[in-house]
Amino acid sequence: IGLGIPAEPLFRSRDVMKRPLLNKLLLTVVAFALWGGLFGQSNVDSPYSMFGIGQVRNKTMNTRLKGMGGVTNAMSDKNMVNAGNPASYAMIDTLSFLFDAGIYAKSSTFSTSNLSERASCASLDYVAMGFPLTNWWKMAVGVQPYSSVGYNILTTYHSDEVGNCAELFKGEGGLNQVYWGNAFRLGKHFAIGANASFVFGDSKSTTTLAYPDSTYIICSRRSRDMMVRSFMFDYGLMYQGKVGDGLTLNVGATYNQKINLHGIQTTFIRTIEADDVENLSSVTEYLIDTVAYTTNNYAVYSMPHGLGFGVSLQKNNQWKLGTDFNWTQWSAFERNGFNEGLQDSWSVAVGGEFLPTSTSISSYWTRVSYRLGGFYEQTFLNINGHSINKMGVTAGMSLPVPRTLSKVDLALEVGNCGTKSDNLIKESYVNLTVGVSIFERWFIKRKYK
Repeated sequence: IGLGIPAEPLFRSRDVMKRPLLNKLLLTVVAFALWGGLFGQSNVDSPYSMFGIGQVRNKTMNTRLKGMGGVTNAMSDKNMVNAGNPASYAMIDTLSFLFDAGIYAKSSTFSTSNLSERASCASLDYVAMGFPLTNWWKMAVGVQPYSSVGYNILTTYHSDEVGNCAELFKGEGGLNQVYWGNAFRLGKHFAIGANASFVFGDSKSTTTLAYPDSTYIICSRRSRDMMVRSFMFDYGLMYQGKVGDGLTLNVGATYNQKINLHGIQTTFIRTIEADDVENLSSVTEYLIDTVAYTTNNYAVYSMPHGLGFGVSLQKNNQWKLGTDFNWTQWSAFERNGFNEGLQDSWSVAVGGEFLPTSTSISSYWTRVSYRLGGFYEQTFLNINGHSINKMGVTAGMSLPVPRTLSKVDLALEVGNCGTKSDNLIKESYVNLTVGVSIFERWFIKRKYK
């Protein structure tokens, strides 16, 4: 991993900087941003994203690790930015610059005991960069989603007083994060690291109540817009040591700090006249009266702390195996001082990677890395006495780009979440992630002029 090579300070005047590659990086960033802007317009994410702060995305956000079941706590490599454990940045090659970006597309089938519906969404997944400052101090910066909100649920029921009733629950938006990470080597075997993340974004929710059988009771609608701008912090520790001929053991631990996310909330409650009360999903509203309108109200999410632990074993450049356990105290989550009744979440993951050979010149496919993994998660939701659990299997590969050290990464995840019991919703999904990993040696001091 280059730890024995003396490193020059970053950006010395005599360092070699590859301008053509920099232009390619900029074009890549623009391309991914356009993809993210295009696909970010869609879509239904999950009906369970209506709870808490939405569907929380973990910090795997790396196509390579997604193909290994999402293991992150003890995973490190000289050519990988792993935001799941910031201590892993210390293993980045001392003379290199890393750039990694990915997009994902998800297709889901939502089903109850008697209904089924398909939905899809796609978006920019992550952008990350890693580079050395010294041989013992490495840095990473990146942007990725933190949570996503996307649901459109229509429920109907009968009331003896007013007849049939319909409720539409609709939400969109989510939170993103820009993180700045630093990692430091502590002697030969240990490393520590930390991420400081700026979390920002908007989430909007709308609840509409209508009475299709009554001409005397008007419809009502409540809209809530939450805008968040705040900071979060997480920390990591990693041990790396030789345990045999070519074998390296990695042990990692992570901690997410308990913190408050501050924001501004706007609430608008009104009575409306709808042009089609039996089709609330596409109804056009005509305002009748404003019941309540509050804006610029201070709001806060009390985010819980969490712990993670992982172990991995690798043999040179040939194979790697790892496992993770993560726990988060979501039972302590509060919105504006009110506990929302979530449960603590936990997850286990296992995955591996195999590279036939990294030096073959006769067969391209022997230089391709192959990955498999799986995971099981108890989410923070418990509805009607049923824990909403998630499980899945993953596969992936890295395709080397000829005449470079860069790669195109692919990861496929097939899983399900939820249950059909008690009229709840089960989601079965397929998630495809495509990433570009650029690995270049930038910080080599010239020996000849």
